[in-house]
Amino acid sequence: MQSSFTARTIHGGFDPMNLLLPILALGLLTTGARAQQDSLTLQLRAMARTAGLTPSGELSGPGGELLRAGVRAARFTLVGEEHGVVEVPRLVQGLWREGQGAGYSHFAIEVGEQLAVRLENALRADNDGAAYLGFLRRHWPGAPFYNWREDAALLRAVINSTPGRRGVLWGLDYDILADRHALLRLRELAPDPVARRVADSAVAVTDGALERAMREKNPALVWMFGGDSALFSRLRGAYGPRAGSEADRILTLMDTTLAINLLFMSGQGYESNLRRSRLLKRQFWRHFDSTRGALKREPRVMLKFGASHLQRGRNFTNTTDLGSLLPELAEKDGGEAFSIYALGGPGTLRAQIDPRTMSSIEIPVQGLAPPWAKPFADAADSDRWTVFDLRTLRAAAGSGRFGTLAPALVQVIYGFDVLVVLSKSGPQHDLIAGRP
Repeated sequence: MQSSFTARTIHGGFDPMNLLLPILALGLLTTGARAQQDSLTLQLRAMARTAGLTPSGELSGPGGELLRAGVRAARFTLVGEEHGVVEVPRLVQGLWREGQGAGYSHFAIEVGEQLAVRLENALRADNDGAAYLGFLRRHWPGAPFYNWREDAALLRAVINSTPGRRGVLWGLDYDILADRHALLRLRELAPDPVARRVADSAVAVTDGALERAMREKNPALVWMFGGDSALFSRLRGAYGPRAGSEADRILTLMDTTLAINLLFMSGQGYESNLRRSRLLKRQFWRHFDSTRGALKREPRVMLKFGASHLQRGRNFTNTTDLGSLLPELAEKDGGEAFSIYALGGPGTLRAQIDPRTMSSIEIPVQGLAPPWAKPFADAADSDRWTVFDLRTLRAAAGSGRFGTLAPALVQVIYGFDVLVVLSKSGPQHDLIAGRP
């Protein structure tokens, strides 16, 4: 019972890709699939390109040049990741470095809108990381993914490369821990003492829910997983926020987050994922449209999300997400998007946040365990990153040259442009060990 419950609650705040891939892997190989897989592996070995980073952080090797060319040519670069792999943020730093030279101006991440602003403000406040750590401690458990040391270093690299600017980070997602920071901001925005008292009451309620959840090791008790939306209705009634104002956006995102999680916790996984995908697309468009208006041109944007969100076409949650929206947006006037799937190396570990304690545990990399991914693992260099250009496989895959491929493998080949196996990878590390 506990393992099933934990899997469901992990999805509520973290990318479902991590949990779905092992399930999708069951029974995918058809009769004769071993020979087809061997044929595909030989093809992959022939096309494999190794990559790495120079001491100064630039992409190197034949695979690095392929990635650099893709970033330079694209209006949007989409990095779909396996969360918790230490090499992913290092790869993305190299991609961002290349993108900056090509005119990329914004970096979109898998956090809520208000949280992205708070993280960027903390990163711009000093050069030693004290403000960032202070924010995470004051609002523990902090920011999912970006309370990992390596992902936080990626954000600092992005911010350090854009001095004197604001709004570089775009938070497009829901916010499973918004009660830990957004309610305090809402209190600052109170129009009168009555509204402030309602906000104080809300903070007390949600803080109490977190205390009980940690005491009982039951993440369903965290307010943004299992609370009552009437709390937000009372706040809205007290504030009477103007449509589109900061207070209105805070309350709207919190209410939406709770609704998405309640759907999942009630067994309506598809509806939960569908509503989340629609939120991601709306939030991207809002940021894109307002930035385009301010810049008088369309911004070039890099994104880093769980892979399923950036998969072109129907993804592993059977929805269409940012991975479908952005290529079409780029293509409207002849541009293109460049999508990358980055996986940890076979036989390694990655970090995953345990929602019962809000701290990281180390688990085996799952992305290369399913049968669909085995040819990539077999063809990858054991010591260096290996880049596979999936676009060159599509004609052969569609012609039946490799036989009847596993459905998940077909989705990957057509859903991403490039797949990168990050050999000798490992788990990311918590910036704060345990509760402050």
